[in-house]
Amino acid sequence: MSAVSRIDPESGRESLQTTLRRRLNQALGTRPLPTRPSDRNAEAGSHRRTVEIALAILLSTLLWFTFTMRETHTRTIELPVEVVNVPEEQALSQYPPETVYVQAAGEGWTLLRLGLRSPIVPIDASQSQVQVLDAVSEFLPEVQVQSVTPAVANLFKERRIVNVVPIRADVTLETPATYDLLAPPEVFPDSVAVAGAVSVVSSLTEWPTVAQTFQAVRDTFEVRLALVDTLGGLVQRNVEDVLLRAISREFTEDTREIVVTVQGQPSTRQLVSLEPSAVEVRYRVMLSQYQDAQRAMDFFATVSWDDIRRDTTGYVEPHLEVPDGIELRDVEMIPRRLAYYQRID
Repeated sequence: MSAVSRIDPESGRESLQTTLRRRLNQALGTRPLPTRPSDRNAEAGSHRRTVEIALAILLSTLLWFTFTMRETHTRTIELPVEVVNVPEEQALSQYPPETVYVQAAGEGWTLLRLGLRSPIVPIDASQSQVQVLDAVSEFLPEVQVQSVTPAVANLFKERRIVNVVPIRADVTLETPATYDLLAPPEVFPDSVAVAGAVSVVSSLTEWPTVAQTFQAVRDTFEVRLALVDTLGGLVQRNVEDVLLRAISREFTEDTREIVVTVQGQPSTRQLVSLEPSAVEVRYRVMLSQYQDAQRAMDFFATVSWDDIRRDTTGYVEPHLEVPDGIELRDVEMIPRRLAYYQRID
């Protein structure tokens, strides 16, 4: 709100002091007044006090935590277990406990270190039954072990044998639309020696790989596959992974007309005629062997004279011979059956 103007009663005009004040207010009315040095010092002092309070709180918290961790605490810790000293001629037939839960009392720093480090507790398999509390107490002398779950570990052992079983590749290979696998995929090595308890190992018939799917497999495909570890801890294997190899080639469709001949006639003269006398063979052939399939002389079809003699329907089915060394797929012969009739000439 603007200040009230003072009017000189004699002249009816604003006094000089009033005019100067009004113009100064107009010039500074939309601009912030500069901060005075005293205000800046107060702001800096407030920031320093905030930092000092935060540091004091942090230091107090650290001191409290340090002194607290020097006190005795009780805590439950989960620790992994490892079976040791299994006799050479024996093997475990059942899984031992993988972990134990230890309720221990001790200095806070010691308990924190055990929880972060998780040392492996050894279980002596030279005995059939182990008191886990005693084993843990001996393994962790720096704390007072109050209880352990499970309290007892029963170690069931049997005679150890070795069984060699084939490896099965649990894979799905998908090829492009015009490609085919030339043969089932192979694995190297193709067998694994498994050692363990007789009741566990003797029933094994194969050992699979980890299941995987591969797409767009073409040409020569190779990949390493890990064996599954379903019996880990009970058996030992001499193979951890295998090399899978598969060969895929591109195929194309083709047709060829082949004349059918009668084999085994008792006379050099042709006794029967076939209707039709030729068949159309449709097939898929490896692209690199397309011309070979068209020119192959050992690509033929025959009908047996004995089949004709035994037939009572008037129709026989020709036998198709495909050429050696040429990879053919989806071979189809049209028609599948031929009529025959006796020649009079």
